Amino acid sequence: MSAPPSPPQEVVEVIDEERIVERGTAQVNWFVRLNDAWVHVTEWPGARSERLNAGAGTVWQSRTEIDVPRGARLMRVESRPSSYARESPLEYLTRGAPSKSRKLRRNYYLVGRSGELVASADEPE
Repeated sequence: MSAPPSPPQEVVEVIDEERIVERGTAQVNWFVRLNDAWVHVTEWPGARSERLNAGAGTVWQSRTEIDVPRGARLMRVESRPSSYARESPLEYLTRGAPSKSRKLRRNYYLVGRSGELVASADEPE
């Protein structure tokens, strides 16, 4: 009995970046599932990465291309400064130093035909 054919390889291109937003900067980083762990796309075997020219409001951008099997899983992580509710001047003065906490948003994708990223509902197991 022969082994099932392995899925075709697809080229995926993603952009990591840091840009200026209200109350600080927002970062976007991409990860790919390797066995039981998430690794940054630049750590994927054979990854090709280049720094892009940053435009207005952008601190830096980096484009990475990877060759992955169709059906591979990717995760996009966006980190933004936490927002604060409107406060009275007294509340502002008595709350202490502002928190450096950040909001994280994770989006999950599967690699489809021609390297298309197809949104997945939540973290795949």
